[in-house]
Amino acid sequence: MSNGVSMQPAAWGQVRVREPAGERVLGEALTIGGAGSDVVVPGVPAGAALSIRRSSGVWLVEPASEASLRFNGRPLDAERDLRREDVLSVGDAQVRVSDASRTLLKLSVEHLAGNVTIAPAGALAAVSPGDGGDEELEIEVPPALGVPQAGARVRATRASAKWLGWLAAAAVVAFLIGRLGSVVVEVHPEDARVRAPGALSLHLGGRLWVSPGPHRVRAEREGYLPAEAALVVHRGGAERLRLVLAKLPGQLQIDTAGVVAAVSIDGVAAGLAPGVIGVPAGERTISLRAPRYVDYTTTLGIEGAGARQELHVRLQPAWGALAVTAVPQGAHVSVDGVDSGAAPVSVAAPSGVRRIRIAASGWKTWESSVVLKGGQTLAVGPVTLGQPDAHLTVRSVPAGADVTIAGTHRGRTPLTVELPAGIAYPVVLSLPGYATWTRELFATAGSNLSAEARLAAVLARVKVSGE
Repeated sequence: MSNGVSMQPAAWGQVRVREPAGERVLGEALTIGGAGSDVVVPGVPAGAALSIRRSSGVWLVEPASEASLRFNGRPLDAERDLRREDVLSVGDAQVRVSDASRTLLKLSVEHLAGNVTIAPAGALAAVSPGDGGDEELEIEVPPALGVPQAGARVRATRASAKWLGWLAAAAVVAFLIGRLGSVVVEVHPEDARVRAPGALSLHLGGRLWVSPGPHRVRAEREGYLPAEAALVVHRGGAERLRLVLAKLPGQLQIDTAGVVAAVSIDGVAAGLAPGVIGVPAGERTISLRAPRYVDYTTTLGIEGAGARQELHVRLQPAWGALAVTAVPQGAHVSVDGVDSGAAPVSVAAPSGVRRIRIAASGWKTWESSVVLKGGQTLAVGPVTLGQPDAHLTVRSVPAGADVTIAGTHRGRTPLTVELPAGIAYPVVLSLPGYATWTRELFATAGSNLSAEARLAAVLARVKVSGE
């Protein structure tokens, strides 16, 4: 039962809508569109075009029909969050979010054409001739517009009604321009839309006509970031304004055939490939770096404005593999001094010259250098380790005797040498003034041999005679 008290929606969830006809408060769910919607705007068929609701403190908007809707200049085809300064284009109206908190949403509705209470002057031109062609009509220009002869009824035939409509529209525009201030606006790109949000404004011939007073002038174009500036407009003034819109980043699809690589743009880390990365418009240096691959760098012109481009890269391997086998199996393998396991073994290594060492207890150590290429698997072996050398230590009294082993001079005592196993070696020591010392020694694998020589002095017979 009504007691005459107007109930406002609960403060925990409400929408305040400012329309040409005034301001009102709605609940936390509403529709915008044609006749039958909570908020009716021109240029939309009957029924809701979009719906707005609150969920967990977030205001959401989603399309409710197939009507042409735009969200910040882009088509609205799915549910989106609403934030301050977002702009919805619905039919011949724009709905701007002037504020958005967890419990309150403020909307400002601007009719770009006529609204449900005041028909646009241009609508007069929509009258088309009937079949008769000469039927008389009465056209009334609303007195509130202040147009000359306002309130007068003009008799005309349908054939001339269209022209009278255009004349009425021109009269209204001329009347409004006479009461507005103007700003010379230089905007780039030139086809950007320029307006003063929250105020009646008209952008014609490089000028923005707007009511006198402080305003924020905003330029928008699809694919660009909006640009805006604040200024005070005076009637009859000649303010000038330059707005340059920056392109939105381009979308670069990088294909690396599955290799995960770090991406940098002009030396700044930008993410990982493969995948899509946002890149500012202009000529950019794209660099990719992946472990064990050669770094890749290229220069690419990015279109920007959300345009999608592709970059296909096949990174070149910077590492290869060494497949090492040895006899006996289980021999210890090291590459460049780093323990690499027991043979047989596959060892990943950077391309270039690599030093390989194979050793086993009771066997002779094998060492060699190889050249490894990126992406190559190089087979090393099977390497058969030989028997270990014998160690021979030779000493003499007196020291300093020359040592010859198997006919080869090897140095002077005291001396230690390694000898291949399984061979008998003649060892000869010689020192001036001493008798030559000779022995034959058999070298057993891994044995430690020693030769101790006490050299005998050679005595000379001296004959002394006197007179």
